Amino acid sequence: MVGPLALALLAGAGMAPSARAPAQAASPVNNWAEFRAALTACWSVPPETGGSLIAFRFGLDKTGALRGPPLVTARRLNGDRDARKRYEDAANDALSRCFPISVTPAFGAILGESPIRLRFVNTPPVAAYQLNSNITVFAPP
Repeated sequence: MVGPLALALLAGAGMAPSARAPAQAASPVNNWAEFRAALTACWSVPPETGGSLIAFRFGLDKTGALRGPPLVTARRLNGDRDARKRYEDAANDALSRCFPISVTPAFGAILGESPIRLRFVNTPPVAAYQLNSNITVFAPP
């Protein structure tokens, strides 16, 4: 079953980039766990890319909008040439769909001070070390 947060985030997926509105949840994101859940809902894992990984570093302002383009800090892309391109495109599309994201003023103040380190990993989920702005999003099992 898809929750209201996922439905709200996915509703904007078909909009043109110039017309894209902020990802709107049932209520604004207020903590790191909700932020991670929102990022997870934005990512669609392409087939034939098992074991792939892409990592980004970026900043957000206090309103939940990107402060400049995300920087790719690591990538390990598996599969044939098309699969590797689909994986990288899917990760970039997830960022495009998710941001700007609706946040509470209190969490927005935290985001405005925190560089985000995000990894999209196409492996089965394992216990991940999630500490504030260091976020790993695994492919669904």
